[in-house]
Amino acid sequence: MSLFNNHSSGLAGFMVAGIANRRTQKALMSVQRENEANQGVLRYEPSDIEAFFDENNPLENMMFTGGANTIRVRSITRAIECAFLQGYSVLLLHSSNRELENSVANFFGAGNVCIVNGNNPIYDPFIGASNNEIARLIVSSSTKDYKINAAGRYYINGISDYIRANRKSPRCYMYINCPHLTFIDGVNKAENQGRISQNEARNIISQIMQGEIERGNIEAFFQALSRQGASILAQKTNASNAVNYVDASHKQLILSVDVQSSTNTVLINTLVNEAETIISQGGKTMIVADGIQICTSDVLMDYIKRGGGNYSVVASSDDVYSGFGGNDNDFFAFSGKCSKIIISKHSSAHSCQKYSDIIGSYDKHEINNSYAQNSNYVGHWGYGTTHTASINIKRENRVKPEEIQGMAVDEVFIMDKITGEVSYVPIL
Repeated sequence: MSLFNNHSSGLAGFMVAGIANRRTQKALMSVQRENEANQGVLRYEPSDIEAFFDENNPLENMMFTGGANTIRVRSITRAIECAFLQGYSVLLLHSSNRELENSVANFFGAGNVCIVNGNNPIYDPFIGASNNEIARLIVSSSTKDYKINAAGRYYINGISDYIRANRKSPRCYMYINCPHLTFIDGVNKAENQGRISQNEARNIISQIMQGEIERGNIEAFFQALSRQGASILAQKTNASNAVNYVDASHKQLILSVDVQSSTNTVLINTLVNEAETIISQGGKTMIVADGIQICTSDVLMDYIKRGGGNYSVVASSDDVYSGFGGNDNDFFAFSGKCSKIIISKHSSAHSCQKYSDIIGSYDKHEINNSYAQNSNYVGHWGYGTTHTASINIKRENRVKPEEIQGMAVDEVFIMDKITGEVSYVPIL
């Protein structure tokens, strides 16, 4: 047999191998397209973040986390607009986020927004509240450090009755400045001076005595509220301008409050607990918590757990997951009730993993190739290749943690529960 024939046989083997490689490449491209379809991440051209909100969609919870503060501010402003148009009473709590405060004030105008901050200290939780509402608000807003039990309602009602018996409307500063040690002496003096009746005095003293056991906790509560709200609580000199969440709701105003710090738990509790009054009156509430460590307030956490329907929450910060104090159950329960989640760049690899997990996973197809090559000389020289391929399926996150960590601050992934879409968008 000639050398030419041996060479031709080897060349034919190489040609067969080349055809097999081309088929493999086509298969790989087909699998890649299938994976991209299964992954289901839409990739948009640069767009305005506001375009991804529809005011006609039902409101649930929302989460805006990571990236640039400006993009979160724009997202919050648009979310508030959607809530406002749907008749929600909106409470915006933030930790001295002036960009957010200014954005909301400028977008909605002075006629639709009430700003409470160090320059405008007009918050009073008791404006327009009944005695029972005041007592409920105080008891339910107390923290575990000085938890006020049910008997405390008697003591609080006694103070409220005394204020009303003197023909005044209860104001927060009155409770803060209450002289507890000499209070009963003051009631007797008011009776002797004819400012209150004998029956009124007896009723007030009876309630004070019934709730006396809780006096220390009540004093501690108001000391904490006074300290935490020092820069925003209305005083006697500006009491006529005072406002609270319930009052703002009745006036169809968005209430923005600078709570300054997540550690101001009593203040945050008191503000959030006002939502219960609004809902009991048939209203719908949206609470925006920007830059707030949610885990520091049991009241805010309880509100979030009821999220949906009349209870709507927007959680926004540079890392919302960390705001849950590392509690995966609470974080995933909250994210599961979110109608919209906007995720941008984070520095924490641990947090990125959590955001990757909530976006979800898909079936990724992978081709597993195996080759066997041979050459021989039995009467002539020859070359051969044996190729087998199999497809393996494994679960993989739709967006990997390193993708989130490596994003620019003006890039976002958007999860939309209403449309079922996951989108990647560079923000204009």
